[in-house]
Amino acid sequence: MIIIGAGLGGLALAHGLRSQGVDVALYERDVHPDARPQGYRIQLDGPGLAGLEHCLPATLFELCLATAGAPPARVSVRNRHLHVLADKAALDGSGAGGARAFNRPTLRQIMLSGLHEHVHHGARLTAYRHEADGTVTARFADGRAVNADLLVGADGVNSSVRRALLPDARVEDAGLRLVYGKIPLEGSALAGVPDWVFDSIFTVVTGGPGHPHLGLGPVRFGTRPDRAGSAHTPRVELPPVDDYVACMVGAPADHPAMPSFERLRTLTPAGLRDVAVAVMGADWHEDVHQLLGLWRTDSLFPLRISTAASVPVWESGPVTLIGDAIHAMSPVLAMGANTALRDAAELTRALSGAAGTGEPLRDAVRRYENRMVDYAFPLVADSRKTGRRRVGQR
Repeated sequence: MIIIGAGLGGLALAHGLRSQGVDVALYERDVHPDARPQGYRIQLDGPGLAGLEHCLPATLFELCLATAGAPPARVSVRNRHLHVLADKAALDGSGAGGARAFNRPTLRQIMLSGLHEHVHHGARLTAYRHEADGTVTARFADGRAVNADLLVGADGVNSSVRRALLPDARVEDAGLRLVYGKIPLEGSALAGVPDWVFDSIFTVVTGGPGHPHLGLGPVRFGTRPDRAGSAHTPRVELPPVDDYVACMVGAPADHPAMPSFERLRTLTPAGLRDVAVAVMGADWHEDVHQLLGLWRTDSLFPLRISTAASVPVWESGPVTLIGDAIHAMSPVLAMGANTALRDAAELTRALSGAAGTGEPLRDAVRRYENRMVDYAFPLVADSRKTGRRRVGQR
């Protein structure tokens, strides 16, 4: 089995398949796990937690939970004056202890445990070829060629596997730009964070469609990652990370104070801070400006939000897709990672079921794809609809 991409979905799938005795190799284009910023906080609700639990060894799943925070499982929406517009429970987390807030790098480091020898970094897929015997051969920029029964594209929004498999599938610019960073929860910074920030697992402060917004998600670890890893058997080396609030400022791409994404990518962290402060007008509540003053400048980086267009039915074969590679969605419902982890569990079930019954691989892949399309693309549509209403997504 070949998995292209060693993000959360690809790693979960690798663990799930290895538990079924499948030989798995992951090929990741980044030269090492920390080659580029991929965010801080990640929220997992029922579907993601269940997928993670299904795929990971029980001890690693428990380590993930030990490092997670468990803020009140509510999502709040406030206007620029902090009046509550909506306040509702996060998605059902039954079976895994409720919605949790994770530090994304820590979660990925835990999921790499036991897989290091199976992950090949600096491997950029250039093409794949169907063979006469029904297998597929992947070719990489360094000249490597690897053959397998199945190739899974878990390579994200800019998936090279999707471009080859579904050349007409479109990933659209959602028209939102973000400056993303974190506020440390220690010392004077902790004292300066208003209490309402901790009332929900995530809070959106919105100026309405066509206007800026602020997103806030507290991460207070159950056990600090390095301590949890040291207590695990066998020991898992995890860097120390202190509690923080993920803080992001977003605005429509055509907002007069928001530069082009190309320009954003050239700015220093201090320059990104200046952009975010300029985007948030003086008429926003003083707490908002106080929070931006607590941002750790060197944590800032820009993001462009994308969303998948609907995909016509395709013929199943020895190549398939999971996660953002097939159903990228805006983050307003916090369901992107949740759905990728569900994909990993669904594909693991389909393939292990086929191995037990002698079902042809192509049929098992088709069964997974049919299920995935049924649950994932309604979420893409719901994310788009909610994003338009809350923050002016296209």
